[in-house]
Amino acid sequence: MKLLSCMLPLTMLLLTGCVSQYSITEEELEGYLSDEIHFEVKEGNQLFGIEMRINNIDVELGHKADTMSVTADSVIKIKNPLVPFKANMKTTFEAEPWYDAQSHSVYLKQLTLVSIESDPKDIEKAVKQVAPQMMGFLTNFLETQPVYVLDTSESNQALIADMTKQIKVEPGKLKLIFDE
Repeated sequence: MKLLSCMLPLTMLLLTGCVSQYSITEEELEGYLSDEIHFEVKEGNQLFGIEMRINNIDVELGHKADTMSVTADSVIKIKNPLVPFKANMKTTFEAEPWYDAQSHSVYLKQLTLVSIESDPKDIEKAVKQVAPQMMGFLTNFLETQPVYVLDTSESNQALIADMTKQIKVEPGKLKLIFDE
């Protein structure tokens, strides 16, 4: 019994030491977004409309202080009777990630559009005309959906989820902070 009482504090110390270094990598965020986030917009009617679908999302953490960069590869189709077209777009946003302790989720706020590129290039002018509407859809989507959720069905992440109070952006990772 004496051995058990000595081992318990040592075990807790070791567990606390392991847990205090937990972070979420860019690759984990990209994997979560690829598996969990499915963005598709269809607006309009038979003659006029916009369709947009995200195919791929890349994440960069810490290239600026407290900033997460999200680059989305999208396919856009514009329907109109005169000049319908289809294009591939690459949009890059910067945002501040924040942690919601109640839902154990990471969200984005203060999204800023950094760049838009399109292929083919000759329709870039037309894409830029509808870009504000499309970016509104995408911004609203990215600000209201979590970009990562800790899996509380897994015991280690459940413990981490209960202890995490906030996050800190570091190059290549989101560091989970356990005290305020």
